[in-house]
Amino acid sequence: MVKSRIFDNRQLLKEHPEIPHYKEEVVCFMSEYKDRSYPENERYFNRELYMILVLEGRSEILLNGEFIAIEPDMLLVHGANYLTDHLYSSPDIKFITLSISESMRTDDSYLTQITAILLATMRQNRQYTIQLTAYEAQIIRNELEVLMHLLNIEHQFLFRRIQAACNALFLDIADFLSRKTIIRKQVSHKDHVLQEFHALVTRNFREEHFVSFYADKLAISEQYLARIVRAGTGKSVNTIINELLVMEARTLLSSTKLTVGDIASRLGFSDAAGFCKFFKRNTGRTPLSYRKGLLILIEKVG
Repeated sequence: MVKSRIFDNRQLLKEHPEIPHYKEEVVCFMSEYKDRSYPENERYFNRELYMILVLEGRSEILLNGEFIAIEPDMLLVHGANYLTDHLYSSPDIKFITLSISESMRTDDSYLTQITAILLATMRQNRQYTIQLTAYEAQIIRNELEVLMHLLNIEHQFLFRRIQAACNALFLDIADFLSRKTIIRKQVSHKDHVLQEFHALVTRNFREEHFVSFYADKLAISEQYLARIVRAGTGKSVNTIINELLVMEARTLLSSTKLTVGDIASRLGFSDAAGFCKFFKRNTGRTPLSYRKGLLILIEKVG
């Protein structure tokens, strides 16, 4: 008889305390065939956002009763409370698993927004996997390896570093998905517009900051787009664009040595002054003050 049980980060760390993790909030680790710990006669309800990137080999599962085969350069993504039956894994299977708790996601509005867009789009299309190109798969693998490294170090601001890494990871996944997903015809017109807006904004927010660009691409008026986005997200179009820009700016300021001018250029601002005004208006600090503050705190810790 097949047994069902709850499987979450707490349970996973109880059985494997050595794997890279941050408290019970984030778990990210690489596995091979010999590492598998699920009996064939058990199925699991997973409580967290769950993701697997297959590097080698093949795995077959039932996800909520639906058969799914996962092969190299394929990404499996699903939210909490999905029922998983593990059917088969080839002896050469190698993959990276990421599990993020609900509390970790909801603590960061950017991460909440990005993962909500990703999961909603996949759920609407009854899609649980994303077939990546070799280039895309390498990007995701690199980001997961950075995350695993972070989970193994001590850092005064580790929680925020981990959040920034998760933001970058899921923003890229949402971008890749938006290039591949065909919106199903049976969705309502408003839902269709909202999904296409999400796809457009994750792909273009760095270069396109104005509502008019997205309205023109969707062949609707700016007022109609604003109403749909407000009804679907509780936010204005400009707020969503600005939040994504701030998130990306903070990531670049904290994790790269790019000049403020270089960051301004990457984020589509005509000059550094305009970017500085935007950043200060949305964060209360100038970019240099934000970066300097991080460096001073890191030096004090060191």
